[in-house]
Amino acid sequence: MDEVQGWWRSIRHSFTAALRIERVFPDPEAIARALAAAVGAAVLGALLGDPLAWAMATVGAFICGIGTLLAPIRHRAVNATVLGAAFTLAALAGVFLHPLGWWFLLPLGAVAYAAGLWRALGVAPGIRACLVAIGLMITADLAPTTAAGLTMVGWIGVGAAMVAAAQSLPPYGRRLPAQRRALAALYQSLAGYARLGADPAVRLPSAPFTAARRALDLLPRFSRPAAAPLYGLLAEAEAVRRALHAARTPDAVPREATAAVLDAVARALLTGRARDAEADVPEGAGRDLAARLREAQRLTGHWLAKRGPEGLDGVLGAFPAVHPARTGAQLLRAELRPGAPLFRHAVRIALGTVAAEAAGRALGDFWGNALPQHGFWAALTTMLVLFPDYGHTFARGWGRPIGSILGGLAAWAVLLPAWWTPGGLVTASVVLVALVYATLRVGQLVLNFFITAWIVLLITRLGSAPHLIAWGRPADTLLGALIGLAVFVAVPTYHHDRLHTLVAEWLDVQRRLLSALVAGYTGAGALDPATVDVLRGLARQSRERVETAAAGLAHEPRAHRAHWDAAGLAAVQESLHEVTRCASLLYDLLPARDADAVPEAVGLAAAVECGLARLAAAVTARGALPAGALRADFDDVAARSGLADLADPAAPDGVSRARGRLLALGLRTATTLETLNTRLAPAPAPDREPPRHHPRHARGRERVAR
Repeated sequence: MDEVQGWWRSIRHSFTAALRIERVFPDPEAIARALAAAVGAAVLGALLGDPLAWAMATVGAFICGIGTLLAPIRHRAVNATVLGAAFTLAALAGVFLHPLGWWFLLPLGAVAYAAGLWRALGVAPGIRACLVAIGLMITADLAPTTAAGLTMVGWIGVGAAMVAAAQSLPPYGRRLPAQRRALAALYQSLAGYARLGADPAVRLPSAPFTAARRALDLLPRFSRPAAAPLYGLLAEAEAVRRALHAARTPDAVPREATAAVLDAVARALLTGRARDAEADVPEGAGRDLAARLREAQRLTGHWLAKRGPEGLDGVLGAFPAVHPARTGAQLLRAELRPGAPLFRHAVRIALGTVAAEAAGRALGDFWGNALPQHGFWAALTTMLVLFPDYGHTFARGWGRPIGSILGGLAAWAVLLPAWWTPGGLVTASVVLVALVYATLRVGQLVLNFFITAWIVLLITRLGSAPHLIAWGRPADTLLGALIGLAVFVAVPTYHHDRLHTLVAEWLDVQRRLLSALVAGYTGAGALDPATVDVLRGLARQSRERVETAAAGLAHEPRAHRAHWDAAGLAAVQESLHEVTRCASLLYDLLPARDADAVPEAVGLAAAVECGLARLAAAVTARGALPAGALRADFDDVAARSGLADLADPAAPDGVSRARGRLLALGLRTATTLETLNTRLAPAPAPDREPPRHHPRHARGRERVAR
């Protein structure tokens, strides 16, 4: 019964999510540049009077324009050029794969698998990879001959080149827009946490830190000196986070005034205006937090003044340069193993795309109501429906067909009058392209309404019967969406059976991080900053995976099978946050002088590493350590190592403040870990009603009891 209720609840939730319309729009300047390329393709096609040239140039400009609107992390010209070249080359490969017939499904499966694996580089790169695969399918399905296919590819390349050229149009703004946006989002999240941090339920998300670091890591070496103030702002964001975590009471920080300063920094990064950074640092913010806020303001002014690395010695040294290509290859290799998070997603993409292409080719004419032998629309629908999690996949699976059906009906009705001219079709298609760009992030239903209507007008201009497109494209979309949902159910990724593994991975990273931080108390400078930077990044990534899985669990049909119930999972997430705060305090209070060193920290570091290793192993086995085990280990190590002995004859007051500081931090960490251990225990099974027996057996049971 629980299984049926779970499926009904999840399907109802995903259907409701498919109907939801978000008020999220792309950058207007990016929309204007992409639309300028689409207009250029339309004007060129109109001047030539060649419907095929207009249609293919519009397709190239349309799809590559979408790629420029997807969360750019590099310069917009680089994104447009790389995507345009990849899309054109894929379309060229499709021309030569067209004669393979049904054997085309084999290379299509390999390309689709690679596109699914590309998701390891991020959501936007994963969608761009799917767009490139779509270029392969377009010409492999539509090219009647090799010569005609090469002509199609040539005009597709023209449209893609127009998109790349449009990125040079004004306004230009300041340099490094992707990095500035990521840092602005980071400071906005810090402002929100500073404003609401008095509520214990509010936790600072780690995703903005990860996004900002990745954006800066993508910079080439020659751009790093100019971006030195941005690196400094990232370091100050870390310091502000630690200062906010260190607040002993909710009222210790003037939250509104602190949030105003952080918001001003974010605003100045986005606008590039010095006056937007003006905000007074609050007097009661505390010495450390006030100093961090002033430094963030100074770095913002440094960036606005374009002084580069001048006066910022050591900032770039704290962020070692990474090779983006090498890092990307490592991320992709990590997902090739069968147990990797995205391995199943890539397999689903490959299976679903091949199945949808085969079904579209076999059923493409839909009993004479659509164009025959064309399966790419069903295949691209399946490819774009499938996401790594259940909630997004099913919401897109409902939203795309509904929008496509409504869009096809609307376009068919609009084209019924006979007064449409070629110029009118071109003009209407450009308007629909603008609406697609504007609603790219509004929702799948609205987006596919305009995309389907645009496709109907596009192919009508080529001379095909509009009713075949108006009915065939929605049918292909529905077919592809159903295949995508079926493939996800057959090869699922449910969070209820992997959440405990993700928590165990987070514990393993925390084992390395906390033990390194505690060992850093053995001497001034004993801790390698580069090691901590790497471990901190790994800890954030593992915590984000836990949070993503926890958020998606509520939408799944098998949430009742989860290792923890909803209340228990919320308590576990709260403990994860508290452990993060302990790590921040340990880092913030590291000894700056040899006099503050605590040699006894060696034993405590070993105990932390051993305890967390045991806890991670227990969680992997769907259990937890005995209650009080971690606290007992801490008490034993503190007593044996002499850490608990605070007497120091050399100190002015006879008390070792360094050992006392570490003892307090260690006690807080051990208590927090013990609380986490208690909450990691699986939820007890619900009480069941005792079985009922027939009254005639009562006398026999009483006899046995006696």
